[in-house]
Amino acid sequence: MVECRYCEQTFEEESAIREHLYEDHERDELSRIDQKRVEQYVDEHGLGESGNEEVQEASQPAHREQRIADTSNGTHPADAWELSDVEALSTDEIVEKLADHGIETSETMFRSRIENFNSATTLSEQWEAEYEVDVTGYDQDFIWMAAEVLWERWAPDTPNKERIYDFVQEGRDFREKGNRAEACDRWLTAWEYIVDVTPDEITSIDEADRELPSFLSLEAFIRSLDSDLATVAEDDPAYHEYRLEFCREVCEQFPDASDEFLLDFRHFIADTLTELDRTADSRAEFESLIEEYPEDPWGYKKLADSYWLEDPDELAREEMERTAELYRAALDADGPLEGASIVAERCEEVESRLSDTETSSPE
Repeated sequence: MVECRYCEQTFEEESAIREHLYEDHERDELSRIDQKRVEQYVDEHGLGESGNEEVQEASQPAHREQRIADTSNGTHPADAWELSDVEALSTDEIVEKLADHGIETSETMFRSRIENFNSATTLSEQWEAEYEVDVTGYDQDFIWMAAEVLWERWAPDTPNKERIYDFVQEGRDFREKGNRAEACDRWLTAWEYIVDVTPDEITSIDEADRELPSFLSLEAFIRSLDSDLATVAEDDPAYHEYRLEFCREVCEQFPDASDEFLLDFRHFIADTLTELDRTADSRAEFESLIEEYPEDPWGYKKLADSYWLEDPDELAREEMERTAELYRAALDADGPLEGASIVAERCEEVESRLSDTETSSPE
């Protein structure tokens, strides 16, 4: 049985209290753990996709809301904990206040315990269950905030889900200030954390999304980071290398992502190799793309361009024949090909050059 601490109703199933909290109580009156229950209910029922602003807000992690809450108008409850309040405490003070709630911890105990966790929130829930903590409302918020702050102080090199938000937000702040390079650096760190906290058995983006904090739309984040890396690389070529490594990691991490997604990122890999003047590697990547995605015209087109647009006068006859074959395949492929007329013109140019070569060759 699960009891609602706000109206004293009891429920046999966890799913029932989640629904009750979502439908019958205002989000602002809920503790962190109960807000998480609402978040899970929203995710399970797809309510975050409805476009309803209140539902969207309810699905955001409470720790994010605590960090950005505007308390200047005096409406924030006086007894509410904010993360900044906990951060202002010394480590000893935090440990002492946890002890007041019956929770015993030390740096050694903490570091040993988090070997089995990737989330400060999950750690705080285990504390509450193990020590049979009996707290309500904002005192419960202190416990998960304490777990997060102690994690940052005692185990800063051990990734957790909550830190992902910090790096994503820092990146957004840098981007708003026009510093895309620093933004990319923060987002690449967020990506490292995403990889670290995602269980090895998860191989698709949709599955990973369900494991990660709900403020993050993983595919949108990945695509946005790739785009910004490409933009920054125009001025700083070092970011071509960062982009190459990132795109390869994405494909390795999520081999069961959609074909459309994987095809895009395989193209990004080949394109980046081209930018790095690694022509042979780029061509090998395009050859692999053609083999795996024969219906995609862009693999044929880009590989043909790598020969024809590089230095057509230096092409051997075999290379020209291969180039013409690739352009024809691009035009015949089932997938859509923007600029098909340009591809057709290039194909004609190659075929004309081949014809001239045959005419001028002695018998």
